[in-house]
Amino acid sequence: MENRIDIALSEEAKQKILDGITAIKTQMPFLLKISDTERKAMQLLDDGRKPFVENAIDLADRNAAITPGTELLAACQRDFTTYSSLVTIENELMQLLEMVHDTKQLAGAEAYEVSRFIYMKAKMALKMKVPGMQTIVDELGKLYKQSSTSSDDNTKSAAK
Repeated sequence: MENRIDIALSEEAKQKILDGITAIKTQMPFLLKISDTERKAMQLLDDGRKPFVENAIDLADRNAAITPGTELLAACQRDFTTYSSLVTIENELMQLLEMVHDTKQLAGAEAYEVSRFIYMKAKMALKMKVPGMQTIVDELGKLYKQSSTSSDDNTKSAAK
């Protein structure tokens, strides 16, 4: 058994992190949620379409004949600037989320591996007739069976 991660995240540190996340949310009160139906109906901007939008805004800014109106063009420019800023923020958050997810997965896997080892040792101790082991084996056995069943269900759901 290798223990690659051995840290203790204090409640104080956890609270500071959560406060930081709240501070980020506070800086972005304009964030919203769109429905799947809305998302499917949208023509989305991506890296391939970005030069088109940049050129269209630039050309409309310099050619009155194709300007959709100063207010609409200004709103379009703000939207594009917001989009560009959010791409950068999203990339940083995705990297952070990936690291948090991977660290969480590793910490959980290591804790589960050691817990299974403890259960195995308890079963061995029971076979060796160590007093009091039946209760421990029964308790851990119930919980292990429940966790294995829910894990199997998750695997089956993911495979569908």
